[in-house]
Amino acid sequence: MSTTFRLLSFFGTTLCVCIFSCQQPEIKRGPDVSGIEVPLVLHRFEQDVFAVDTNRLPEEMARLQTLYPELFPLFTQTLIRDVSNPTETPEQAIRAFLRAPLAKAVYDTVQVVYGNLSDLEPPIKSILQHYRFYFPTKPVPQVATLVTEFAVDAFTYGDSLCGLGLDMFLGPDYPYYNPEVYPEYLRRQFTKTFIPVRLARVMAQNRNDAPSGKRLLDIMVHNGKTLYIAACLSPETPDSLLMGYTRTQWEGCTANEPQVWARLLDLNLLYETDYAKFRKLVEPSPNAPMLFTEAPGEIGNWMGLQIVRAYMLRHPDTSLDQLLAMQDAQQLLEASRYKPKRQ
Repeated sequence: MSTTFRLLSFFGTTLCVCIFSCQQPEIKRGPDVSGIEVPLVLHRFEQDVFAVDTNRLPEEMARLQTLYPELFPLFTQTLIRDVSNPTETPEQAIRAFLRAPLAKAVYDTVQVVYGNLSDLEPPIKSILQHYRFYFPTKPVPQVATLVTEFAVDAFTYGDSLCGLGLDMFLGPDYPYYNPEVYPEYLRRQFTKTFIPVRLARVMAQNRNDAPSGKRLLDIMVHNGKTLYIAACLSPETPDSLLMGYTRTQWEGCTANEPQVWARLLDLNLLYETDYAKFRKLVEPSPNAPMLFTEAPGEIGNWMGLQIVRAYMLRHPDTSLDQLLAMQDAQQLLEASRYKPKRQ
């Protein structure tokens, strides 16, 4: 794909299991990728940025441009840019960022919490190994860590770069997370545990084009594909973690799967194109009570995952590239013969 900045954010439509039974175990096992060699260097971009000597800013910026030819322009021109100042130059943007007390305070906390990333290397390496296994013709992206004053948690830039905003994983009680901006159901995911999950999801999202239509079914299947690929990249990640659900929410989804499907049909929602009518089903939300009382947000994406998994069970020789090439959501649904069994 072209060099495109694609992020996984808690705002806007995110991409975001048990197939037929609440007895399906959460932990999955994938192929043996232990013999696949992938380069893994977690580039500490935020450390290099905050080591800049502002008395020699032009020279330092040239050095960072050499070290990070894709990331540095993205950082100065998009991630930290003052959108209220359309004439702001990259030099002005980085100077203002480095002078901001909040940016420095957040960076200091990140270095305390994430001064050493050795415990994140095994799960991230596994994701990259699975990525090479499933997409052998694609380059394995570099992974860089950042601090952006909460601009982004994870993103891709073309096929060659993944970024992780470590300031979005400082724990649900970190005092600079405004609860009006980040309610509890989002903040509980702001932990180290979710870093590999976000990486897998954004790498999966990068392989998936836009939904083929505006119907709920189109969006459900599209997001289901992304979740399915993320699960393939990180096969030992529990589905509850993949969805950002609590264990109770996940168990509620599996227990109510037949009723959820029946409710979608009864309400004629599958072919609805008015996004406002089903937004909570495909976006982060504390709940989606139109399906069942305690239904969590994004349950439509969860149902999309069920449909995609049902299809892949019936067509096990389908590659992920072939799955992604299937643009007709109705055709995929019919070929999956998805019909959850009542308990």
